[in-house]
Amino acid sequence: MSLLFALPFLASAAGDKKVKCETTTNQLEYYYGLASCSTFDGHFLSEYVSKSYSQWYTIIQDKYDNGSWKNYRCSSNLPNSAYETISNESCQYTPKASINRHYVEESYDSRTDTTYYAAGVIVAQFTFSDRDGEIQKVEKWVNGQSTTKSHVDITSASEVKLKVTDNDGNVTETSTTVYPPMMQTCSRGGQLILCEGNF
Repeated sequence: MSLLFALPFLASAAGDKKVKCETTTNQLEYYYGLASCSTFDGHFLSEYVSKSYSQWYTIIQDKYDNGSWKNYRCSSNLPNSAYETISNESCQYTPKASINRHYVEESYDSRTDTTYYAAGVIVAQFTFSDRDGEIQKVEKWVNGQSTTKSHVDITSASEVKLKVTDNDGNVTETSTTVYPPMMQTCSRGGQLILCEGNF
């Protein structure tokens, strides 16, 4: 098999969708109120705090003292507390299934930075993954015929299908019709170009 060159627009992908989502709620305590305290050298600091998830709060303030600004800090407990409701969503994800198509490289001309691809053949490559688990079962077909290959050479218009099942029982299917190029295909700098004429 010759080298494979992947063109990004030649792909059919499905899956990686949220399913079986559950929402849980929890009560989270927070603290608020007027915090006040004195620094070690006797400066009184105060600040109103609307919400803090820690009861112990440090006040930091700049004060103009004896011709210059100085930074002071001290800590105290916030006097009040309340609760807020926090919602969390937990979901499973369907597996991702993709059928990528690649032209088959015949040659490369370094003088013109032109890659030549074979006419009449294209490669269908099967890829799959699962972001929150493992793939347990993989099924692949070409024109209804089962295959275990990771990629297959396509020499005539063919229906290619991929079905994957993850460890949570979630299933993703994708299919596409793959057409081999009727004539030689060329690219330069990753862009398709006409193969005929002078380069």
